[in-house]
Amino acid sequence: MNNNDRSFSPLMDHFKEKGYETELITLPGHENDRNEMNNLEDAIELFDKKMKRIGENPYYAIAFSQGALYLQLWLNKNPDHKPLKQVLLAPAFFLRRQEITINLFRLLPSFFLIKSFAPRQFRRYQFLKVSEYNILMEGILEYQKINQAFPVSTMIMIDPKDELVDASGLKKNAQMNNKKLLFYFLERPYLNKGIGQHHILFHPDYFDKQDWNRLTDIIENYLTDHF
Repeated sequence: MNNNDRSFSPLMDHFKEKGYETELITLPGHENDRNEMNNLEDAIELFDKKMKRIGENPYYAIAFSQGALYLQLWLNKNPDHKPLKQVLLAPAFFLRRQEITINLFRLLPSFFLIKSFAPRQFRRYQFLKVSEYNILMEGILEYQKINQAFPVSTMIMIDPKDELVDASGLKKNAQMNNKKLLFYFLERPYLNKGIGQHHILFHPDYFDKQDWNRLTDIIENYLTDHF
């Protein structure tokens, strides 16, 4: 949420160098028109237009946080366009302190601005509206209503100290409902400053070299394996 397109260049470049054709799906509200959506329904409709184009050919999906959430909601309505496999990085399916957080945001005016805690080099906007957070939370609640097995072979990767996602709850729920699932906890004890660093699983600046290579190797091996 609130990451700019440049944030994902290192991960995309890695797989381009490995011979993959890559394309970035920018989430609704993250391009030129910030006000293109007013609710979750609008967001999924916009997401649908982009994914229908991708889904015309066989593809793998690597999705981060809110993108992973949108992808699952979309796949629930579009099972004929599913990827061959999907890798979900810190998927925003279960929030830490979820009930308290959702109830708090419901009390705030939708136009109220909150300073973004995204790192400056990744940040698209300096402030986010409460309405933008509420769309995320609406999507999380919608996903939890569905709460079914993933439609394709899936690998989930998350830092157990993730500041946004309830990592232990995510693992328990995912393993309960899904047989063809790989789940990795990626620990990075050297991350000890700033807010939200453990949630970032897409950029080498938040890994030491060995751990970044491990992350990309695990993903590549998973995509090329017959699991």
